[in-house]
Amino acid sequence: MTATIDAGGHQLAVDVQGEGARPWLCLHGLVDDIAIWDRLLPGLVERGRTIRMDQRGHGSSDAPPGPYSRRALARDVVAVLDALGVEKARLVGHSMGGIVAMETAIAFPDRVDSLVLVGTASQCSEKVARWYERIALAGENEGRAGLCRAIYGEQSSKPIRGDARGIAQVTRMLKSLHDDPLTPKLPEIACPALLVVGDRDPMGTKASALLARGLPDARLVVVEDCGHWVHVAQPEALLAALDAWLPATEN
Repeated sequence: MTATIDAGGHQLAVDVQGEGARPWLCLHGLVDDIAIWDRLLPGLVERGRTIRMDQRGHGSSDAPPGPYSRRALARDVVAVLDALGVEKARLVGHSMGGIVAMETAIAFPDRVDSLVLVGTASQCSEKVARWYERIALAGENEGRAGLCRAIYGEQSSKPIRGDARGIAQVTRMLKSLHDDPLTPKLPEIACPALLVVGDRDPMGTKASALLARGLPDARLVVVEDCGHWVHVAQPEALLAALDAWLPATEN
């Protein structure tokens, strides 16, 4: 079921499939959208009701005026849960989506059952913060083509769906991880967390290892011969990690 949800003045595109009392809610990374979960989706649906959402500025969702904070994107998650009548969800976040998932667990702990964090981080260096600002400026000045070149290189023509200015605001939200990292707040996240990262992720495995040390209840799985998009390149490995971890999350 595909739907549009009012998140307090802006609309968010949501896709819902499957059944189950402990739903998954999938949060994509920067410049991705609902479709990035297509290869993982059948396996998740076998394991419960699965909700995918285009985050603000991305895909078919609206881009309200900025600036955007991590807390604002977490409120979008709660708005989706409220609209669908979901009390608690298992948040599956890739990269930027993992940051939003962690912020949701900090700000709204009673709405988060557990976390699955794929190739994500809790902080960024000054160098990465400058890169995020270049991406944001490219989006504002050159639209989606500028975003594409800034992220993937001058020769790339990878299609990006969404509002370039909205995505620029989301990118500046990521930039905030330099001055206001999530790392000191990780001990506040009490729910179980599964961390999955490819051994060839350009971000490296150290960011996930840092999360594993900071989160009170975390398991780290490194997927061999895999890059940043584990859920695309090796969905079966991610599902296997889920199946090995899920029994430990049962109450």
